[in-house]
Amino acid sequence: MTYGLIANNDNSYVQIDSDTPRLCAIYSGSYTPSGRFAYVNFPAPITTAEPPCIFIRNSPDRPNDLYDSATINGSAGNWTGFSLSVNNVSDRPTGKWFAAVFAAKTSEDYGIRMWDGSSAVIYDSGTVPVLFTKASHSWSYQGQVIVNGTAQAYYWRNALTATLLIDEYFMINPFSRGLLQSHLNWMTSGVRFNYAQNCLQVYGISAISAWIDIGSMGAVFARLPGT
Repeated sequence: MTYGLIANNDNSYVQIDSDTPRLCAIYSGSYTPSGRFAYVNFPAPITTAEPPCIFIRNSPDRPNDLYDSATINGSAGNWTGFSLSVNNVSDRPTGKWFAAVFAAKTSEDYGIRMWDGSSAVIYDSGTVPVLFTKASHSWSYQGQVIVNGTAQAYYWRNALTATLLIDEYFMINPFSRGLLQSHLNWMTSGVRFNYAQNCLQVYGISAISAWIDIGSMGAVFARLPGT
């Protein structure tokens, strides 16, 4: 940059950049089931043009629930919440979440606040930054399995293998829709973090043959300290 503000920490990582907003957690909480669905309403609409990144931590108390849909409610400039669904009628989605955007929320009476040339707040010391922990788009095909006792499915696992920390989440946006299969139509998919195997898993629910390579969906993990 020619003009502006940039701040680096002791490891030379950029902490503040007046030209590049950081990803910040705007709201967080826990979700509870309403049947096989979970509905979350934000305390107030998120006003960014792009939809928020939704990070979830599916409960280790329900390790077998497969999340087959995530829908962000609202529209550009007025994102009001999101909903989750799980694949089986007996599953009950339970866990924690946070919503993050590349913007700041004015929330504190004291601290540092910075605006860009159009008067949008791009930094506020009271807005919690998202701490990325790891990411991978490498998936390995594991074979054909039966899920929920009866459904035929295909199973892939992400290359990352590590214990999910108590305040660590994965972004569900890349897994919010189905998977393209060999007959060029969509099959229902499901995603979950498997605590026993310490990895993210994706299942394609279909009786039709699936492609072994499902593409490069991003498995992105981040921490939200204190949650």
